[in-house]
Amino acid sequence: MRDKTIFSMVTAAVIAVAAAVPLNVAAYDFDEDGIYYNFNENRTEVAVTYKASKTASYSGEVAIPERVVHNGVTYPVTAIAGGAFSYSNNLTAVEIPNTVRSIGDHAFASCTALQGIVIPNSVESLGRCVFHTCSAMTSAVVGNSVPVIDEYCFQYCYSLNDVVIGTSVEFLAIKAFFDCPNIRKVTCLATTPPSMNASYSLSNEAYQNATLCVPGSAMAAYKADTNWGRFRTFVNITMATSLTLDCTSLSLKSGAQHQFVASVMPADASPAVRWSTSDNEVAVVDQNGMVTAMGAGQATITATTLDGTDISASCMVRVISMGMQTDNVLTLPESMQVQSGKDFELPVMMENDASITALQCDITLPEGFELVQDNGNYVIDLAADRVGGSHVLTCRPLQDGGVRVLITSPIAEPITGNEGTLFTLHLNVGDVVPDGSYPVQMDNIVLASVNAQTFYAPETFTTVTVKSYIKGDANGDDVVNVGDYVATANYILMMNPDPFIFDAADVDENKTIDVGDLVGIANIVLGDFAMPENAMAHPANDVQFTGECAVTDNTMTVTLDLSNAMVLTACQMDVNLPEGLTLEQAYLTSRAATHSLAVNELENGNLRLLASSSVNDELTGHEGAVLTLVLSGMTVNDALIGFDNILLAERDMTTHAAQAFAVSVENSSVRDLRGNVRIYASGRDIIVETPVDTQVEFILPNGMTRTAKATAGTNVYPADRGILIVRAAGQVAKLKL
Repeated sequence: MRDKTIFSMVTAAVIAVAAAVPLNVAAYDFDEDGIYYNFNENRTEVAVTYKASKTASYSGEVAIPERVVHNGVTYPVTAIAGGAFSYSNNLTAVEIPNTVRSIGDHAFASCTALQGIVIPNSVESLGRCVFHTCSAMTSAVVGNSVPVIDEYCFQYCYSLNDVVIGTSVEFLAIKAFFDCPNIRKVTCLATTPPSMNASYSLSNEAYQNATLCVPGSAMAAYKADTNWGRFRTFVNITMATSLTLDCTSLSLKSGAQHQFVASVMPADASPAVRWSTSDNEVAVVDQNGMVTAMGAGQATITATTLDGTDISASCMVRVISMGMQTDNVLTLPESMQVQSGKDFELPVMMENDASITALQCDITLPEGFELVQDNGNYVIDLAADRVGGSHVLTCRPLQDGGVRVLITSPIAEPITGNEGTLFTLHLNVGDVVPDGSYPVQMDNIVLASVNAQTFYAPETFTTVTVKSYIKGDANGDDVVNVGDYVATANYILMMNPDPFIFDAADVDENKTIDVGDLVGIANIVLGDFAMPENAMAHPANDVQFTGECAVTDNTMTVTLDLSNAMVLTACQMDVNLPEGLTLEQAYLTSRAATHSLAVNELENGNLRLLASSSVNDELTGHEGAVLTLVLSGMTVNDALIGFDNILLAERDMTTHAAQAFAVSVENSSVRDLRGNVRIYASGRDIIVETPVDTQVEFILPNGMTRTAKATAGTNVYPADRGILIVRAAGQVAKLKL
């Protein structure tokens, strides 16, 4: 018995020594930015390795990139080789990217200053002794794709306090977390309790002192398990349902910091998140969400829940170079969505405190993006409401593939206003550009004031997402249904639907969104879509509207008649009401009994009307009233109700432009006269309301004049049809009967 005990102790000692010795001693193939790499067999991927055998190659905080460029070729980083970081006693933190699939034996063994580790969900293989003797490590998160936590993986991590075990873990090998006496919390996300090597996967101290947190649905199984059931304290996990950050965009000067606040809901869910950055040269973030601006550019800071739900929230951080100012700047939209093979417009805004007269900037486009040209000239539009008549825009290509834009005024004329679009780039996305997100950068921005003061503005960026849209998918949810019909109708009414995919909604591909596209989307929803050859035609004069206005007291009823040779299904128009008139009601007649009518007030005060049918029912007949407007209020004489921007559509999407027209309301006004005298027409009568007796003079349609006395109160005078002039209290009213 004594001999057997001695043998067991010696065997354990040998195993422990072996656990501390790197197994892989291969030399590295190349290094980039202080990290050493080896190629895989096919030289298509790389693994992180070390400078030389048993050399402590790394110190401080190390962020492993997702991809590395060597000799002009980009390689994904898919592995951390055995022993890669071992004995790096000054290594305090390491960020493992989501491209890494495997971590080899002893990869971080004896990294005695390493504070914590998050193994991403991309890792599918975790070797032996990976974090053996990482004595300063306080927390460890094992991602959701690791099936086995191998032998001695976290042994002798004396400071380890908080452990998260991912959803896919099925087995804890011998001494996976052994000799970790300070573990106080173990969170196991697997719904089936992982098996383990008897009592040797976890230390007795963990069973006695730590809280085991598991999904509520699996609580009974964990308590009944031979090993997991040894824990004394159990807690149900509440899974996260949402994650938000305190901001979604942020600008920092180089060297500045910002403490992010991540809010996980519900309130009793675990608040633990993993922080990452898309570009360590621009901004770095620590495990507590403190971001530090490093160098000019743009980086995405992302927080991800660690409870297995993998919910993420991101913030775009723009880092401004020292010496830059932010009072006079150019900006781009935060993001855009476009379609490959299509043109799109990119507005450039200027915000300025000073009076700016000239500027320059360089535009860098992704591969496959080009500025549209017309006869060899770049198509760039200056905003008419911001630049004066003397401003000139010049655009020239640069040797690095970028484009320089220069706006000048020979007389130093100031640019109007302090914010808004200054110019618009017309861009094209090539047919071969795959779906994805692409950066557009604007830098070397210099603005000059009318006093010859120079302002250097920070770089600005936008992300252009290329997506192959489905024709008719106006809201971008990858299916065409009534939601897209509603989104397009709202766009026509200028109600700014968001999201709205212009190219997808432009079914007839005529660069505008109108009733023709609305009809096309309805056709797609109905399943009988076919693009006709003449769908883009907009012939005029083959449809005609006329209108009449009838007046009763203060109410005007305008009836619109439509004459159409073809069969129509939808109509849109703009209505300009004279000052003083208000639309009380609008309704369609029996010619459009199955159609709906929508009305929206535009920014210019006009009303936009849209009559349509989601199943493309057709208007009945070819003549007669189709629309009635009921108006209230008073207006001046000789006023007109204007109707323009009139488009009608057939079921095959052919659209027809009707001529603008107007309906006269000059003789239907009610006039307030001196002394509170009111004169108006009602049916075939003239009404005079007066608080005192007065004289009334009528100029009849035949030119004859007659007078009558009006007593205090309401006076009614029958009259013949036609136009009459009525004088009372020293003023004149012109009425039509």
